[in-house]
Amino acid sequence: MPTELELKLAVRPADLPQLQTHPRLVRLLAGPVRLQAMRAHYYDTPAGLLASHKMSLRVRHEGQGWVQTFKTASGEALALRQRGEWETPVPGDALDWAALAQTPLAKLPEFAQLKTQLKRAFTMRFERRSWGLAWPSDGSPDEPTQAIFSMDQGEISVGTGARKRTAPLSEVELEHVSGPALPIWKLAQRLCADVALIPLSSSKAERGWELLRNVPVAPVKAKPPLLDAQTSAVQAFAASVSSPLAALQHNLRHLQAADVEYVHLARVALRRLRTVLRALGPLPECAAHHKAVDAQRGPLRALGQLLGTARDADVFALETLPAMRDALSDEVSDALDTVAHLIALRRTAAYEAIALALAQPAHGQALLRAERLTHDLATSPPEPEQGKKQPRPLLVIANTMLADAHEKVQHAARDLTRLSPLARHDLRIEVKRLRYLLDLWAKLYTDSQLQKYRDALADLQEELGLVNDAAVAGEMLTELRAPQALRDAWNTEDQRRLVKALPRVAQGLAALDMCPAPWR
Repeated sequence: MPTELELKLAVRPADLPQLQTHPRLVRLLAGPVRLQAMRAHYYDTPAGLLASHKMSLRVRHEGQGWVQTFKTASGEALALRQRGEWETPVPGDALDWAALAQTPLAKLPEFAQLKTQLKRAFTMRFERRSWGLAWPSDGSPDEPTQAIFSMDQGEISVGTGARKRTAPLSEVELEHVSGPALPIWKLAQRLCADVALIPLSSSKAERGWELLRNVPVAPVKAKPPLLDAQTSAVQAFAASVSSPLAALQHNLRHLQAADVEYVHLARVALRRLRTVLRALGPLPECAAHHKAVDAQRGPLRALGQLLGTARDADVFALETLPAMRDALSDEVSDALDTVAHLIALRRTAAYEAIALALAQPAHGQALLRAERLTHDLATSPPEPEQGKKQPRPLLVIANTMLADAHEKVQHAARDLTRLSPLARHDLRIEVKRLRYLLDLWAKLYTDSQLQKYRDALADLQEELGLVNDAAVAGEMLTELRAPQALRDAWNTEDQRRLVKALPRVAQGLAALDMCPAPWR
């Protein structure tokens, strides 16, 4: 199957002049700059049949002629993609069905009806500047690395006349041509250090569909990896990183205060990603990647703090504050109105802080490092090499991790009634980590092995969540300098809730400890 390996990065139009004259880029130029005016028409059924199968079909005018391109994609939607690609020169903008019959499109049951169903869905017009890049061989026996660097600026459009809608298009692409891929990664990282480039996980076709549907793109949840007992630790690591990273990128790209689920699911995806890095990164089977894993920790922690601040403000404004109005007397209603105003300001500041951070080069660098780790894991040679010790079976690794995480939960819960709010928060974190690990390894066990333990864990997490939300509310009132009368009233309510909740938490912990566990 013909394939292309390409790395897409979003760029602000104002940064394009600085990017195209970057010294690292200029040093690698192999030939003159090529300037092309591109016009591309994308085809699909009205219901988006091709898009639902991760396929795209376009006819694009390139220079002096038209080219029909059919693409397939597999795996998660990340900036680095390896896609199937079938190109055919065509005389005009009509589809060449004989060529399409030689592609995976012909394997769809609906292929015979597509001649009447495929319609022009959206159009793209953009200017492309492209350079050939070549790296010196440096005496290496490998073929020298070659790539194509392209800058696209223009727009996506749907409809005509008064019904026409457009969206800007500004991106760069590094397309691998030959030789080792490592120099391409190093170049991208160098460019990201100086220019705010963000790995772009959505293709042009996917963004065209977003514009065509004209409805807000739904937030995305990270999916558990498809593992089996024969999967190696490194392969499991690669599969486990890609989904939360893709969900994180998607939710950050569409993040908006009007829909708090983007922040919520971005934060969950980030937590799942950090759980995977914390659990699998230190494994001796993944020793070759320890340094790369360590490099993720600081930037991801900083991003987590920003998302956490926004999420805490969202929960307080939209859930806790209405609960306070219901639970507390009318005597503090004026104070609650003041707090509502202050938390609205905090929410605005929190979202502005995220937007500012996402616009900095450091953000693009962090995501690019995570993308590279995913690529390096996925392309790692099989282990073990001849003469080396046989690696542990994946089920043994999973059993050990889950047993350890379970013990950490029980240890954190000792003397439950005497725990401080901070210690209860730490207990909740351990429960969440156990939950994420259980989701991570779920495919290695049967549903009957998992269900009772998973249900007990979910119930415990919910009870601890209610306890934690009440404690966070008290902290938020203090930070917002709410009137003392309101703080005292909520502290009384918090203690009342705590007296009721702690016995349920204790019961949940006992149920979890007695529950048949998949690793036992």
